[in-house]
Amino acid sequence: MCASAARPAEEGNGRGPYGRSSLDKGVIMDPIKCGAPNQASPYDSRQPEPNKNDYDPFSDRETSHQYSNMGAFFHLLKGGLGSGIMAMPMAFMHSGLVLGVLGTIATGFVCTHCMVILVKSAQTLYHRLRIPTLGMGETAEAAFQSGPKTFRPYASAARNFVKLSLFFCYAMSMSAYIIFIGLSLEQIVRQLVGYDPFEKRVYIVLIMVPLLPLCQLRRLKHLVPCSFVANSCIVVGLGCTMYYIFGAREEPTDRRLGVGSIQGMPIFFSTALFAMEGIGSVMPIENTMRNPRKMVGWTGVMTLAMTCIVVLFAGVGFVGYLHFGDRTSGNIALSLPDAEIPAQAVKCLIGIAILFTVPVQYFVCAEILWSYLEPYVAEARRPLAESGMRALLILVCMCVAVAVPNLELVISLIGAIFFSALGIFTPAVIETVVDWETSDRATRFGLAGKNGALVVISVFTAVSGVYASLYDAYFK
Repeated sequence: MCASAARPAEEGNGRGPYGRSSLDKGVIMDPIKCGAPNQASPYDSRQPEPNKNDYDPFSDRETSHQYSNMGAFFHLLKGGLGSGIMAMPMAFMHSGLVLGVLGTIATGFVCTHCMVILVKSAQTLYHRLRIPTLGMGETAEAAFQSGPKTFRPYASAARNFVKLSLFFCYAMSMSAYIIFIGLSLEQIVRQLVGYDPFEKRVYIVLIMVPLLPLCQLRRLKHLVPCSFVANSCIVVGLGCTMYYIFGAREEPTDRRLGVGSIQGMPIFFSTALFAMEGIGSVMPIENTMRNPRKMVGWTGVMTLAMTCIVVLFAGVGFVGYLHFGDRTSGNIALSLPDAEIPAQAVKCLIGIAILFTVPVQYFVCAEILWSYLEPYVAEARRPLAESGMRALLILVCMCVAVAVPNLELVISLIGAIFFSALGIFTPAVIETVVDWETSDRATRFGLAGKNGALVVISVFTAVSGVYASLYDAYFK
């Protein structure tokens, strides 16, 4: 069979789990043309669903880089427990302590459900199209091309929507990271020299000195040290922050149990989505699991990982806001006192962690953009062109950070616009399109109701989150 054409590129070639397969080129393999003459084409409307026992996509996968269930659990945990956890106290500042805990649980439930239905839809498509792996953009394209005839002309648009949403999520997140590093550097310099020698935008520009060469790394194996340094510094920095919080005696009087204003909850949900949403890493991890069937379910790897993430995020948000009250900054490290050496050490650690997180996030962002540009560049000029594109892209992210050096605003806008679209809207639409023709009337009614509610939540979060964030930043 020709399933090998759909395998993701090897990690060694620098493409990793985001490598472009036949689906990235706008082609869905037809089982009739792939040596399965007795199978009906999945594109023929109202054809019965293929028997799942006839084809095992998981046995047809590349086996050289597969993860165990425990390995997949820690990869999901690592993907969720990034620097976003440091923004949770700021989210609680807008919701209050009680609503913050309940809202974190609700947000985590929605995020987990959307990840689960994305994986289930992809696994249905594996059997339907006899393909062993699919990325997130490929899943959207395959869903539309093999779904109801009405939606098939929009398959390429669906893939591009997902890829561009991923691109902007990562690109805007890098702008937020650059802002945080610049603000941390500003606080440290101010404490060392006793005054502010530069405006904060100057520090943001100075961050480009180490970032420009780091963002030229093009192979996943070269990013392993960056990931190790970032994870180590995040763990140590977060641990020191918690020790600092629990060891301090100061009791703020401005902390609240409930929301302070009507704009608070949309900003909370937007920030929580930014911090908690890790749907971009779900399909690459599922594609490289040794036992992908254990990914979903009440006791599945994803459910267990997301439960741990929700508990940790709720805990950090609760104790962070409990200690700092309304003095909480967009990143909890920025709320620590400037004059104390342990606080300065934490800011250095978190700043280094995020500095080395940027190249890892940038890899995905650059790969997506280069996939659109590469066909238009002569082969002899591609190395130079890709270097130029990588430098220009990180400079654009820096320009966004310079133009809007407000960390709280950028974080809430990213969550409201991009993560609501990618993490809630997209999985709901994909599941509806995949399961519509194979469902009976009652199931369709439930599917439309449930996923319609998710689409409404996504749109409402985007609209209300943007309005509340802008109002809080400029009109409050």
